[in-house]
Amino acid sequence: MEKLRVLLVSIVPPRNDCGVRIVMHRHLVEGNPFKLHVASNADFEYGLLVHTPLRLPYLIHRLRKSRFGPRLAAWITDYENFIWPLAANGALEEAVQNFKPDVVLTLAECGLSEIARKTAQRHGLPLAGLFLDWFPVTKGHYGHKWTRGILSRRYRELYAACDLAFCTSDGMQEMLGPHPNSHVVYPMPGKYRVPVESAWPRANEKFRLVYVGAVRDFYGRMLCSLIKKIEATNDLEIIVIGPGADWPKQTLDRARARGSYLGFKPPDEAAEVLASADTLLVVMSFEKEHELFMRTSFTTKFLDYVAFGKPVILWGPEYCTPVRVARKHGGAAVVSSSDTGAVVSLCRQIATDSALSGKLSHEALQLHQTLFNPDRLQDIFVQKLTELVDGRN
Repeated sequence: MEKLRVLLVSIVPPRNDCGVRIVMHRHLVEGNPFKLHVASNADFEYGLLVHTPLRLPYLIHRLRKSRFGPRLAAWITDYENFIWPLAANGALEEAVQNFKPDVVLTLAECGLSEIARKTAQRHGLPLAGLFLDWFPVTKGHYGHKWTRGILSRRYRELYAACDLAFCTSDGMQEMLGPHPNSHVVYPMPGKYRVPVESAWPRANEKFRLVYVGAVRDFYGRMLCSLIKKIEATNDLEIIVIGPGADWPKQTLDRARARGSYLGFKPPDEAAEVLASADTLLVVMSFEKEHELFMRTSFTTKFLDYVAFGKPVILWGPEYCTPVRVARKHGGAAVVSSSDTGAVVSLCRQIATDSALSGKLSHEALQLHQTLFNPDRLQDIFVQKLTELVDGRN
């Protein structure tokens, strides 16, 4: 059978590094399930999978890159979200004419996904949406704060307009509401395996807690507080991997010197560190401002972790979806208090209680083989897109 022709319209292209980029890479690039054409307005780097660059008007683009850009950032983002989608995008129109897609797939966010919706409608193409994060409340994706409510309403309207919607969590699906063709597909985990002998070397016998993921903003604040707490112990150590930590300079310098913060590592190298852990850490913010984001998002690393068959500690509020999944299916020990002392206490409990450690390891593997099984998730993704196109023919 000829492969489905998928036009992906996204603010970030698929890439094997982190966040939504790695989720799209695992669905769309690894295994090569579709004939793929990517249209993106991202800042392009060498080697990114982009066929059609989507640029803001020349003067706006130059202004963003100028020394005035930071001061005008909110206004430029407002333009990108509200004015730019009003007119047909010439480059995207050309891509549709030349590529002749069977379906338009868009990463649901604030501006470009609105262009994708209108383009699909204009050409009579089915529209599928990836609802992976609630971008309208995410810093950097909205301009002025007062626009967040408008953008959230439009996010819901995009969901309703999609012929097919993929939600990253049960919480996302519940928040967006009823839809005739909506499916929960947890973020695709990686398929790498690391032999124990290739694990990250150990210089001591301390109980090792490892975290891989976002290290900025609210995640960064939680990690900094935990690093400080663990530094004061003699029996525990923490290793954090993630790009661009925005921590206080003194904390960052000390964490680097002690080997607690390793910066970004490609997935295969990060896997070596994960394989060396005694337990793995998932973090979800307790800050009230980010409650909507926590209720709807689902961290990819939870799915990555369980494949290693290690005890997982899930540090987050009861209302976040990962905690809800762990409460229902097992697979992680939950710390639902923001107190760093509770995380330290649980680490020590796992270190000294072999029955608990074995139970958590078994539950993690069970989760990997069932609910989080990457083959199951990919089958749903490919099947639903295929059914959507077949139903139109």
